[in-house]
Amino acid sequence: MPVNDSLDLRSLRANLDDAGSPWQMSYTSMTALTEDERVLRLGVPPTPGLDLERLEDDKDERAAAARSATAESVGAPASFDLRNASGVNYATPVKDQGGCGSCVAFGVVGAMEHVTRYTRRAASLPVDLSEAHLFYCHGRNAGARCNTGWWPNEAYTAARDIGVTYGDYYPYVAGDQACSGLNGDWPNRLARVVGWEYLNGNAARMKEFISTFGSITACLDVYQDFFSYSSGIYRHVSGAYAGGHCITLIGYDDSAGCWIGKNSWGTGWGSSGFLQIAYGECRIETYQTVGTTGVRVRAWLPDQQILALWSNEKDANIHVYGSLRGWLHLDADNVVTNQAMFTELAASKAAGQAVGMFEDNGSVQQVYAW
Repeated sequence: MPVNDSLDLRSLRANLDDAGSPWQMSYTSMTALTEDERVLRLGVPPTPGLDLERLEDDKDERAAAARSATAESVGAPASFDLRNASGVNYATPVKDQGGCGSCVAFGVVGAMEHVTRYTRRAASLPVDLSEAHLFYCHGRNAGARCNTGWWPNEAYTAARDIGVTYGDYYPYVAGDQACSGLNGDWPNRLARVVGWEYLNGNAARMKEFISTFGSITACLDVYQDFFSYSSGIYRHVSGAYAGGHCITLIGYDDSAGCWIGKNSWGTGWGSSGFLQIAYGECRIETYQTVGTTGVRVRAWLPDQQILALWSNEKDANIHVYGSLRGWLHLDADNVVTNQAMFTELAASKAAGQAVGMFEDNGSVQQVYAW
């Protein structure tokens, strides 16, 4: 990544005024750093063969294409924001990647967490996945390091073929590691994407994916003024190219002509860690965008109130509705065990006691009642 002289913030303020103040700048968690430290918090390699001096040559054409590819054309709503989807906030908290170019892991994990919640309509579902597992284990195996970054397509492939454990099984700390903090029981606390799709250059498909599944992952070119972004709809107005970066897109607004994203630079940057970026800016639609249609979960779901139970004359048709997760199928591959679990869950429901349930992709295989 190039390391430029720091941007003069007085000049940036003047340039924003000249541009009609499309967005607001402020002192952020990124402006507090040196230029070398800022660049280290990026983490997507430049597109091979691309002339960095001509990144913005077709910006107007990209913006026009994104505007013309309306969400309405694919049956999606004209605007969508995961933080207020029919009045419900499905977004997981903003995180901070710290001094490591691991943004791809955060951009992919963020999308996985959101898809897990939104496709299940379970806004309170505890799903805090491990960026450390994805970057320091899977990424490291692919040659990724803090100073090299990684690619979302490779991260999604690892999340599909192997999976990503939860954050408590490998907590994130910035700095290269040889997969040294991974809990040995990680295969029993795991999320895996069902598959992934390139969405590059297809703004309508991006909007369709976001509104249907909750989030996608996108890369963008970062210029120096982006580090000072506070609010409004970002457009590049000042500063040199700094490098490639990865974020999670959680929404869009065709009327305002912008995408809505969640970044991984903590809550001291942007709008408490979130941003709006204009259609066509910084190759946000064409650098690399990737989406998944679903996430399989294998993990204990603790402290749930049992709200409903359902069964019929068929032994295999037994379902339970938990307060955090919604409907799940009781499926221990054994009729006697299923009936025993049903009895325990019914007793817990009657007593108003919380239970733990071990889910494997929509099926309950074990319960813990106390």
